[in-house]
Order: sequence, then C-alpha cells, then structure tokens
Amino acid sequence: MKRIVLLFCFLTFTVAASAQQLGIKGGATYATFKGSDAKNYDSRLGYAAGLFYQQHINDIIGIQIEALYTSRGAQREAGNAEDKFRYNYVDVPLFLHVSAGGLFFDLGPQASFMVKAQRITETSTNSTTVTTKTDITDHPYSIDLGYAAGIGYRGASNIGLEVRYAGALKDIDDEGPFVGQERRNSTLFLMLSYLF
Repeated sequence: MKRIVLLFCFLTFTVAASAQQLGIKGGATYATFKGSDAKNYDSRLGYAAGLFYQQHINDIIGIQIEALYTSRGAQREAGNAEDKFRYNYVDVPLFLHVSAGGLFFDLGPQASFMVKAQRITETSTNSTTVTTKTDITDHPYSIDLGYAAGIGYRGASNIGLEVRYAGALKDIDDEGPFVGQERRNSTLFLMLSYLF
C-alpha cells in the first residue's frame, strides 16, 4: 500500500513540476476523534507537511491536489492511565480552488492513507509511571475517506496562510479493541505555503 501511495504521489508531482505550478506547505494540526464513542477524548497537537499542485481553469476557479504527511490522533484519561493515539497518514485531497484578490477557498474530497499508528499508555501508581508503546498500524482502516475545506490568503510574494478543517466519513477502526465504536478523525490545520 505504501509503495502505491508513493508511486501515485511521485507521478502526480512529476507532471506538476513540468507545469511549474508546484508549491510546498506545512504547519500545525489540532486533531481529535468525533462520534458517539469519542466524547471523552482530548485533542492533540501535530504537524502536516507536503506538496501541492495548482491548475487554474480561469482567473478565479481551478483545481488543487496535494500530498501531505499528517499526524492525527487524540488522547484520553481513564483513572490512573492516559492513552495517547498517534496516527500518521498521507493525505491526498482534491480541491475545487477559488481565488480572488489574494483570498482563496478550497473544498473537496480527501483520501488519507495510513502510514503508522501507535498507542502509548502511561499508567501511574503512587510515584511510578509505566509507559507502554504498542504498534496498532493494522487496527485502523488503511484508507480513510473524508472531506476538507479551507480558507486563506496568498500575497504577492506567493506566500500563503490558510486555515483548514478535515473530517472523516467513516469510523477509524477495522479491527482491535475499538472496532465497532463510532470514532472518526477530525483535524484542524493552520499552514503556511509557498507557490513556485
């Protein structure tokens, strides 16, 4: 699966580079889980970084495709234990891109490909804390389908600042102790970008 994702990203951005409408972006994420079984989860800070390709149909409307390495997850406390869920994805959104006077708006579907998932449990007893790290990469679905929408501003120097929300359309877990629970990814992005 990872090879297919990397090949897809390479081919996409090889074409994009030849059109010289390639950009880079990166920033912070604020992620958690949403759903009826995710009420006791807190958000966690993460990051996102990657490439994007933009092609305008006219002066206002265009399309934009991206490949972002994004950290997601959430955390929760249960008694004397704290669970931290760290999920890493390659996000590939396809946006309708609308821009005018520097202001821009993006909206479209997104496919997220699982790279790695980890559950970190910290259990405290008296003055001792025991940390257990478990690889759970095979628990979530390998592909998470969702949507994303963002708004931002790009100045004359081609540097942009944007805020984006990405939500998942299906539950996270394919197997493991949380299978059958309603937990979906929910992520807020704050990113800087540069269009070459």
